[in-house]
Amino acid sequence: MLCRAVLPSETLAHKAQRVLSANGYSSEIFRNTDKKAGCGYGVRISGNCEAAHALLLREGIPVKLMRIERGGV
Repeated sequence: MLCRAVLPSETLAHKAQRVLSANGYSSEIFRNTDKKAGCGYGVRISGNCEAAHALLLREGIPVKLMRIERGGV
């Protein structure tokens, strides 16, 4: 499964990518252009989206929006 986590800043996107990588998730950083989620950056995550979301929250990384996508990283 592929999902997108929108975060408040580029710094948090890089932190999220490090946390995800350390826990076996493949991800890539993107600049968010979705007006519904506001400005920011995010990570596209390949894997269990619910578990990845819970991991980010446990690590203190605020997720503005989590959305499932089609395709792969």
